[in-house]
Amino acid sequence: MDGAAGVSEKAVGAVVRAGGQGPGAPLATPGEGGPAQPLGNLVEATPAVFAGAVFALFGLGLLVWTAVRARHRRPVYEGAAPGRSASVAASVAVASLALGLWCFSRV
Repeated sequence: MDGAAGVSEKAVGAVVRAGGQGPGAPLATPGEGGPAQPLGNLVEATPAVFAGAVFALFGLGLLVWTAVRARHRRPVYEGAAPGRSASVAASVAVASLALGLWCFSRV
């Protein structure tokens, strides 16, 4: 017998046995239990990947810039002592790389 929506009980039973993943079934939100949804992790991981990439690229660029300037015995920051500016820039670069790696570990 057809239900009020025109769906047979046999079709509803098949969807229930399949775990509710029939055609037109709503996607489960994270934390509902049940099967893992492929887009749930992607949506949560995208900001962490983006932030990790930004921090890692900035840290790598700053580290390369600092190494090139230090090799030529030029200050990284004009008007500052070469040794002091290189050490400050290198520590900021390493901190940025560490923060980028931390963001990637959250994925």
